[in-house]
Amino acid sequence: MPRPQLSSSSEKIVETSSSEEIESSSSEIIESSSVELPPSSSSVAPRPPKPVPSSSSAEPDRCAGAPSAALCDKRDGRIYRTVRIGGQVWMAENLKFQASGSWCYEDKPENCSTYGRLYKWTTAVGLDDSYLTKSAKDLLTSEIRGICPEGWHVPTSAEMKTLYSGLRKKLKALKDSVVEGVGTSLKKKDGWEESDEAPPGTDRFGFGAVPGGYRNSNGVFNYLGQDCNFWVASEASEAGRAPYWNLYFANEDFLGVYNNLKSSGYSLRCLKNAE
Repeated sequence: MPRPQLSSSSEKIVETSSSEEIESSSSEIIESSSVELPPSSSSVAPRPPKPVPSSSSAEPDRCAGAPSAALCDKRDGRIYRTVRIGGQVWMAENLKFQASGSWCYEDKPENCSTYGRLYKWTTAVGLDDSYLTKSAKDLLTSEIRGICPEGWHVPTSAEMKTLYSGLRKKLKALKDSVVEGVGTSLKKKDGWEESDEAPPGTDRFGFGAVPGGYRNSNGVFNYLGQDCNFWVASEASEAGRAPYWNLYFANEDFLGVYNNLKSSGYSLRCLKNAE
């Protein structure tokens, strides 16, 4: 299928300035924060016994029994793997928190389980729908939590560029006979359509990018198995539009940074707040 053309407000992926690069002392990419979860039909932490009724209105601890090395979302008890890449700690799965303004691909729950939910931009960044058409520039400060779990935030385009440039440097330094693209190194090994134009994903660093497709502003779902798209907490220069980062099955790198209507539905990866 033909790909959308980069618009005038879209960005090409470029090396970041030296201030955005991952410092050499912290550019080692490790998975110390990843955790193997026991196989089950749902990655949700075990629920504690039903609380004894009392005068206290405190919510039960939905993360009781969750592995300490994983991210547990206190709102629904869902557990996510995480991965440290350079100086950043990312969710290693797409967000699945159910909220108004989010969907499962083709409204099938099994797609939410595999690919996470698709969110409107306003839902992702935690703003009301009046910002679908007006600018939120003055509200987009660093570390916008939005729909992310406590202690995590929606990444900015600058933070995505830091991820990209750090991985590109790391891949160039590898001794492999074939140096793969950043996109190839981020994609999961399975779940993507095959292509003669690009090698299969290696998931070299445990990021686990999956092709969850998207939902357009008219409610039509497209590109499951082909496209991986992430909203960022940034806005495009055109009113009512926001940028998203795109991985495509027939390309070994990020295809580009596009923008689309904020009412479109894209995946979300949250980034851990700076400590």
